[in-house]
This record gives sequence, C-alpha cells and structure tokens, in this order.
Amino acid sequence: MNDHEKNLPRLLAALDAAPVRELTEAESNRKEHLLRTVMNSAASTSQPVSPPRRRRPLLWVAAGALTAAAAVAVVGQASHSAPSSGVLPAAELASWTGTPSRLPATSPEAAAAEKWCVKALGSDYSGTSVSYANLDVRGSITSVVVTDGKTISYCLTDKAGHGMAEVIDPVKTLAGNAIEVDSAGGHGEGSTGLNYLVGSVGTDVKAVTLHDGDRTIEATIQNGRFTAWWPSAEPTGSAGKVDITLKNGSTRTVSGDSIFPKD
Repeated sequence: MNDHEKNLPRLLAALDAAPVRELTEAESNRKEHLLRTVMNSAASTSQPVSPPRRRRPLLWVAAGALTAAAAVAVVGQASHSAPSSGVLPAAELASWTGTPSRLPATSPEAAAAEKWCVKALGSDYSGTSVSYANLDVRGSITSVVVTDGKTISYCLTDKAGHGMAEVIDPVKTLAGNAIEVDSAGGHGEGSTGLNYLVGSVGTDVKAVTLHDGDRTIEATIQNGRFTAWWPSAEPTGSAGKVDITLKNGSTRTVSGDSIFPKD
C-alpha cells in the first residue's frame, strides 16, 4: 500500500461536510429504536395480511430479559425462553372451550392467574391493592382483567406459567346497543396460534358471540367490558362475524372488522 492509499481515509473524512461528533441523547435513542425495530422485524414469524386495525406490538420476555419496547408481555417458564411460535403450548390450547366457565375470585385458578398477571407487568403496577374482573377459564387456560386504579391489563395464562399480559384502555362509554374493540391480537401459528379480542359494550348489550371459521366463541362480559380468545391456526386478530344480543332479546349480526374503532 502506497502513501496515497494510506492517507485516503483521512482525506475523505476531511471532505465530509458533517463534522465528527458524539450523538445527542435523542439521536442515540433513535438509533437504538431503529436497531430494535430491524432486529424484531427479522426475527418475527410471518403472519397473514389482515385489514388495518388498532394493534399493540409484541414484547417477548425471556428469562427476565426484555428484547423490545411494547405493551404486550409474552412469557415462558422462568428457566426457559419464551416460545417463538406462540404464547401458550399446543396441549393447553387444545383444551379450549367456546363457552367459558366463570371463576370465583377465591378459586385457586383465579388466584394463580391474578398473581401471574401482576408479576408479568409488575413495573406497571404501583404496589397498591388490585381488583379483578372478567375471570373465566376455557379448558386449562385462565383469562382475567386486572386493575389497580391506574393500570389495567388483560392476561391469559396456564398453570405452568406460560401466557401473555397486555396493558389495555379503560372501558369506553358507548351507545347502549354498541360494542367496540380496545385491543386485539393474533399470535403464533398452527397448533400454537391464537386470537384475542378485548373491548367495551353498551349498557343494553347482554351477550357477544364471535364466529371464526367453524369456531363459535362466547365472550365474557362484566363491568362494561367483553373479553374473548380462541385458538387459530392462522391468527389475524379478528373474527369473521359477531352476534350482538341485547337485553330485550333482539340479536343482530355484524362483520368482525366493523367492531374496531374507525380512524
């Protein structure tokens, strides 16, 4: 290598209009965010294309280490990484039932789910007493809404400590016969795929029944909120159609996409 070749990098640097300097905190944060976004996009499994709707991104927690910033926590057993193909094991999802069983807050299943949910999103809770709603069990998987006055979350968990926990919005005031999705998700694929929907209902709504292919899913309704989840080999985070039954006995059927907020 001659002297000219050795000096080429220095000469090129001198021609650069932007002087060499340390990144500001904001620039450093943007750089780290971009890096996480690229890495997460490369690592995530492909999902079927679905109509645009409000979604919350996925946060994987593996052995206590956070790998992305988001509102959803998907957790595996403490000694193992979170499963890459879904949130809950196939055997547990296979136990699912379309009609949920309501759980008393004092039941062992409820106590275990409540404890898991608060721990999974521990940094979001202030340490004050919490309240629970929409407690149900479908097969061997429990779902619950946990509130501490400031933070509200929706959780799914099995007895082995797998599950997901997502921060959700407060109940909305809607027209008496209306329903609206707050949060929705489609995770995993094949035998470990699942969909879930969480949202608000009007005061006249008695029941919400979702249909996805050959599955019929009866939602749990309490305190103005509905919750539902179901296995799906190709999850899209939505249902095909929805039956809304009012307290006067009337029922109407709408498309699954129509219950999402309008932009």
